[in-house]
Amino acid sequence: MNTRNDKQQAQAELLLERLDNAGLAEYVKLSQQTGKILWLNFLSGIARGLGFSIGATLVLAVVYKILARIISMNIPYLTDLLQQVMNMAKGG
Repeated sequence: MNTRNDKQQAQAELLLERLDNAGLAEYVKLSQQTGKILWLNFLSGIARGLGFSIGATLVLAVVYKILARIISMNIPYLTDLLQQVMNMAKGG
């Protein structure tokens, strides 16, 4: 009987340690501060938007450079098609 209680106590202590390591107390404190949650979500949204914008710009620049190289190879049909695509991208 005593070993069973010791085992349960050890499991309870392990559970408490895991909850403490997971930051549950900090999460509960944070969930009670609506203003702080809104501010953190606002900042994370700005960071995501900025990251998306920079990433998309870099990817599109690389694609544009690759298309420009393919056009400079003067491959029949493909060159004309890619020039039309690039002209549409430039807006004219």
